[in-house]
Amino acid sequence: MRVAFTILLLGAVAAGLAQTHKPAKPPSPAAVGAQHAEGDPWPIEHLGVDGNHNFTVEQVLTAAGLRVGQTGGKNEFEAARQRLLDTGVFDRAGYRFSSAQDGKGYDVTLEVLEMAQMYPVRFEDLPATDDQLREWLRQKDPLFAPRIAATKVELDRYVKWVGEFLAQKDYHETLMAKVLSENPPDLVILIRPAKQRASIARVKFTNTGDLPSGLLQTAMYGVAVGIGYTEPGVRELLDASVRPLYEARGMIQVSFPKITAEPAKDVDGVEVTIEVEQGPVYKLGRVSFTGSDDLTPRELTKMANLKPDKTANFDDVKAAQEKISQALRRTGFMVAKTDVHRKVNEAAKSVDVQFEMIPGPRFTFHELSIVGLDIESEPVVRKLWGLGLGKPFNVDYPNHFLERVKEMGIFENLKDTRSESKVNPNDNSVDVTLFFNK
Repeated sequence: MRVAFTILLLGAVAAGLAQTHKPAKPPSPAAVGAQHAEGDPWPIEHLGVDGNHNFTVEQVLTAAGLRVGQTGGKNEFEAARQRLLDTGVFDRAGYRFSSAQDGKGYDVTLEVLEMAQMYPVRFEDLPATDDQLREWLRQKDPLFAPRIAATKVELDRYVKWVGEFLAQKDYHETLMAKVLSENPPDLVILIRPAKQRASIARVKFTNTGDLPSGLLQTAMYGVAVGIGYTEPGVRELLDASVRPLYEARGMIQVSFPKITAEPAKDVDGVEVTIEVEQGPVYKLGRVSFTGSDDLTPRELTKMANLKPDKTANFDDVKAAQEKISQALRRTGFMVAKTDVHRKVNEAAKSVDVQFEMIPGPRFTFHELSIVGLDIESEPVVRKLWGLGLGKPFNVDYPNHFLERVKEMGIFENLKDTRSESKVNPNDNSVDVTLFFNK
């Protein structure tokens, strides 16, 4: 007969409250059975974990300090439970054990409830790579995982460990850890220097090539000046605000090989200097389209209006991208989008462009409602409405229709009109309401 014992303990419950559930039938008077009944030390034959999600079984067992083959009993299991609670990442910890099938040891299961407030950790403005810091933390903490607990004890511990690693690189700035929302409602734990970032006071460009530096400074001034300086942040702004200026002139390989920041002499903040390497000018190569048969190649080519063998202008490519997406939306694909793919031919200094259309589901017109007209005027408007029931819904049609009604002069003193479109997600149909304010 196997004799089983269960001990469930809450993090806030003292060890003395742990209870041993004795079997209904007394154990065998044999020495082994009697020792098991008391929870005396015996070899651990099997170890398991229940309730873990963020941590692996191996991590929990390492933190508990138990391993298969060691001698353990109630005192050792209680000590393991306490070690788990001392980590600060479990709300509850407990254990259960029973005699193994061979009667010569224990089967033990640790029971844990992980903290709910656990978030991914991110590093910022530190002189070490993300991989270096994570590898160091894995060495320091057997419970380092994709998410860490957002408790003061845990955050202080990680700040200390990161500081120890950076001190080896002769970096001794005070660090801080805080929970913040970068992409609401998701939260992250950020470890960074406690000192506030210096703000960008001025941006300068060197070696700007065919473009005047003043044009680039104007493009960056409104988005960069006044924000905290980081090189990755400046590079994101360059890609959004300066790179398009070069790509509109065929310089699609423009790069910014060097960015430096020094304290500004006349104002608070830093002066950022950006070196530009514009690269060669590329011509537009082959233009192709894929992803939808609702628009013919001839229609798409005319719509895009791009000129192969001419200097590649990615402002024109972006405009063509939006025209194609909008054309799809007018044929019922309300959530259509278009991706642009480039293929660079370095030998010919040309770039092929492929427009990949992603139509999504097709939406159809379902019902028209009219607000603000009397029983005599409403039928007139309904008769003019040209979008039939079940036909592909044109996202531009409602407002176009209202403009047409105004131009026809059907109603005197018509002050305002507007339309609302409501999508029925069950069948991808659309109800339209027209509002008239006379």
